[in-house]
Amino acid sequence: MLNYLKTLKNFGAYFLIIGQPEKQIPLTNSTLETFKKILILQPENQKILEQLDLFVKKLGEEYLENGLFEDAKKVYDQLQEIYRTLLEKDPDNELVLHYLIFSYGYLGDLHSKQGYPEKMEEIYLQALSIVEDNLRKNPEDVAFLVNRGKIYEEIGIDYSESGDPEKANSFYEKALANFENMKGKYLDDPDYQFKLIETFGNLGKLFAKIKSIEKAKQCYMHEIEIYDSLFENDPEDEDLKMEIIDTLMEIGNLYAEAGDTEPAKEYYEKAIEGYEMLLSENPESTDFEIGISDVLTALGDMFAKVGREDMEPEEEAEDAELEIAREYYEKALKLNEKEFGRYPDDLTCQDELVRTLGRIGDSFAAQERYIDVIPFYRRIIEIKEQAVKDNPDEWIYIMTLTNYLYQLGYFYGKIGETELEKEQYSKAAELFSRVLHDEKLSLPVKQILATDVQFHGINLLNSRKFDSAKEALDTTLKFFESQYEKDPEEPENYPFICEALFQSGRLQQALEHFEEAAKIFDLMLSIVEKLIESDPENPEAREKAGISYTDAGEVYSLIGEYEKSEQAFERSLEINIALLDEEPENPIYKINQAETFEKYAKLLSKLGRSEEAEDYNKKSEEIHRKLAEEDLGEMDKDE
Repeated sequence: MLNYLKTLKNFGAYFLIIGQPEKQIPLTNSTLETFKKILILQPENQKILEQLDLFVKKLGEEYLENGLFEDAKKVYDQLQEIYRTLLEKDPDNELVLHYLIFSYGYLGDLHSKQGYPEKMEEIYLQALSIVEDNLRKNPEDVAFLVNRGKIYEEIGIDYSESGDPEKANSFYEKALANFENMKGKYLDDPDYQFKLIETFGNLGKLFAKIKSIEKAKQCYMHEIEIYDSLFENDPEDEDLKMEIIDTLMEIGNLYAEAGDTEPAKEYYEKAIEGYEMLLSENPESTDFEIGISDVLTALGDMFAKVGREDMEPEEEAEDAELEIAREYYEKALKLNEKEFGRYPDDLTCQDELVRTLGRIGDSFAAQERYIDVIPFYRRIIEIKEQAVKDNPDEWIYIMTLTNYLYQLGYFYGKIGETELEKEQYSKAAELFSRVLHDEKLSLPVKQILATDVQFHGINLLNSRKFDSAKEALDTTLKFFESQYEKDPEEPENYPFICEALFQSGRLQQALEHFEEAAKIFDLMLSIVEKLIESDPENPEAREKAGISYTDAGEVYSLIGEYEKSEQAFERSLEINIALLDEEPENPIYKINQAETFEKYAKLLSKLGRSEEAEDYNKKSEEIHRKLAEEDLGEMDKDE
């Protein structure tokens, strides 16, 4: 019978997937009817009840994802009808009753997704009414007490997700009061206590999400109190001590995220005390020292954040906060260096050390003290170079190293050490080139790596670091050209080769090598048309094509190929107009069109068509004026 049910469910899913939900409905009805017949014979068969619930849950989710709200409601109503039929035959079947209560959640979620919060609340309150009726008969029934709290919680979640934190908070408070009443009971039942801990922890996160800090803290303190009572019964349980420390960290994080540094510091320091107590009992433990390091880093992050944001009233205040942050980072660094020295091959020790070195370096960078940044990043690179040597076949190590090389290069540039800057960029490009030639790596991984080096090349180009930009962009272009040449009719290759050619063309244009840029754009535009033809409905590809034609038109104009230039601008305008017809308010499309108008106007002026040029300039200015007005309107709204 279970195999038969499984077959019916699979056929139903098939018809939904292929876009024929009308054929699914008879199968759904047949499946639910079969479940009903089995459960009438076996009303306390938990496995069948679980399968029924799971079937309706998944089917409802599929309906909701496809916007089939009425179909979802029908199947939820059918589910409730099955449960009510079973309860009519056996009103004392608590297992079925709990499944009925749970099913109201599906209907509540449905109304929430439809944007009807009042209807959602009404549905949940129907479930609550059933729970309250049963609690009047048995006020200490744990299952119904949990149900009551969870119903309040679910209503709160739906209000939170619909953008009403005030109402969410009121229902979370009801859930909290419910679970507080469950505290202090069944003290000899560890399962009950741990479930309650988990419940308070989850509720604390929900309060934190809506910025109800004190209520979140209240939940976490309940966690600690229950842990303490469990700890009294088993003072040697190290896991319980760790759980208490983790909860103290949660409270510290809660206050830190809210910008309340003093209470955050208080709870972070309590967490450190907990780790120190554990460390005194086990001095060789790496985990506890790393735990202390994590808390010190959290303290540093909190003060570093304040230092970066606190620009008023005096810059000295900002610097003072960053100095405090660095003090914490340096304490963490001592522990990290010690553990890394003991276990240099341990990835956790390595990652912790690199993280702390980066935090200290970044704190100096925030103050533009770039010369002080460099030793910390050089140390990171030393560690990462060793990791690459130890793991020569692991591409992720190479990618990580190259990113740090680019960062170090940037800092060398900031202090005027241009040769050392170029050296870091060259090392990174060489590493990328090496890994892109590795036959063992899959194509998707190589595409990720090539796109990463291209990203760095674009940043260098925008910073006018042309030599280093060329190294990075040439590495990318060679790779994507080789892929395109292997299969020039494979559409998947088109976006990659188009972008690589576009950026190489931009570089040549920036170097004022206009003839070379024009050759690159000639090749690029032939592939751009293939890209559009392969995916004509893709707005991203068409937008990029429009930008490509605009830049090509500008280059053609600079070398005196005016006819080609005009054709390129006209094609760009054609693409832009089509995109704006589809999304008239898209600001990116408007900016692209304004830029095309402006550059086209320059060509028209060269051709002596001054009236047309003036017309396009006015159109460009009008777009920019309207966008500026819209920005001001948005700023006024924010204020």
